[in-house]
Amino acid sequence: MRKKALLIVDDHPVYRDALGEKFSSEFAKWQVPVELAAGTNEGLAILNSGTDYDWVVVLDILLHGLSGEDAIALFRTQAHVKHVVAISGLDESEWKKRAIRSGASAFISKNNVSQFICDQVKELMDMPSYPMAASTEAIQEFRLTSRQREVLDLIAIGHPNKIIADRLAISEQTVKIHINQIFRELKVFNRTQAVLKAQKHLLV
Repeated sequence: MRKKALLIVDDHPVYRDALGEKFSSEFAKWQVPVELAAGTNEGLAILNSGTDYDWVVVLDILLHGLSGEDAIALFRTQAHVKHVVAISGLDESEWKKRAIRSGASAFISKNNVSQFICDQVKELMDMPSYPMAASTEAIQEFRLTSRQREVLDLIAIGHPNKIIADRLAISEQTVKIHINQIFRELKVFNRTQAVLKAQKHLLV
């Protein structure tokens, strides 16, 4: 049986690295390699480097030079690519259908926390994932907004406020407001406590 591998293609360096760290951490126990590419050519070079893997490609559909549909179709037709998972901050109701029509196995909004994205990819790769029901219950219990969950996810990775602000295209002051609200909802007093509690309740 061929080994599995994951390729993340995203031209936003902060998001790409953050998602790569999350997947690497999640997949380490299964010894599934995680490769990162900043664009189409780099991604294709990795896929055609001669490594003997079955690939799942997590693909940002806003890459320079290709339309989202063309990028999906291009990666889907590569040898040993078993699934293309399209990700984007674009409107999910519109792009999910377009992505599937173009050959993607799934479309996942970037507004989801990285744990949700990991779990969706794990399902495609027939790998165990955390129970999403527990995560959903925790989200409802703590009444976190989607933006607050994004901030919490980036805090868990270890990013400072400035990087979080850059990644989410918001001001540092807005990040501070979100963090204060997260602390209040989780009933914690600092980042370490917030991350530990979020991990306990499968929020990150």
